[in-house]
Amino acid sequence: MSDDLFATAADARLSGGHIDGRIPYLTVDGIFANPSAVRAAALALPYSSGTAHYPGRVARCPPGDASLTRFLRQIVGIVTSEYLPHLPPARNGESLSRVRGVDTDFAITDRHPSELSPNQRAPHIDAVPVFGLVYLSDPPRGGTLFFRPHGHAAGADFRSGYPRADEQLEVCGHIEGRFNRLAIYPGFVLHSGEIEGDWIESDDRFTSPRLTQRIMFFF
Repeated sequence: MSDDLFATAADARLSGGHIDGRIPYLTVDGIFANPSAVRAAALALPYSSGTAHYPGRVARCPPGDASLTRFLRQIVGIVTSEYLPHLPPARNGESLSRVRGVDTDFAITDRHPSELSPNQRAPHIDAVPVFGLVYLSDPPRGGTLFFRPHGHAAGADFRSGYPRADEQLEVCGHIEGRFNRLAIYPGFVLHSGEIEGDWIESDDRFTSPRLTQRIMFFF
């Protein structure tokens, strides 16, 4: 990988919104100076199966990449100054103010809707309270949906395909998955990838896959 692969663009644009009208998220459009090079380098990595909850494959950059380290340091700065001061306290009343660690990998969503496990047919919460995602698909392959449960919870066994609004779930937030957009959002709100369209049922899911860079923030 090149020394400046993960360089950020000088004209990246910061904006944001709210989930369920109260919990903030941030977006940074045009985050990478050369997103096509990032995508190509990421797709060349060796991928392996994801967790039981992830409907696809994941890969990590080789350790010690100085460009990636600089990028993550910049993103931690954005989270610390622009996001955490606006985030409501956690359920235990604790306010998040300092990022103690960060990790990242790349993920490809390529599981056919008919092959999903019950866990993959339901939205999830993350193991970290703040999560980052860079959408690296061109053409776009969907963003991120946030859900509010309603009605009587019956699990995901009755569902087919990827999570969407139904008698159990109401969509309460949406981040559009624009190419080269970084999204920073609360991992503690039910959410799922917005996986729709013919591509996920065709060979396009392999030949032109939905690629994201995942960034986990630890507190």
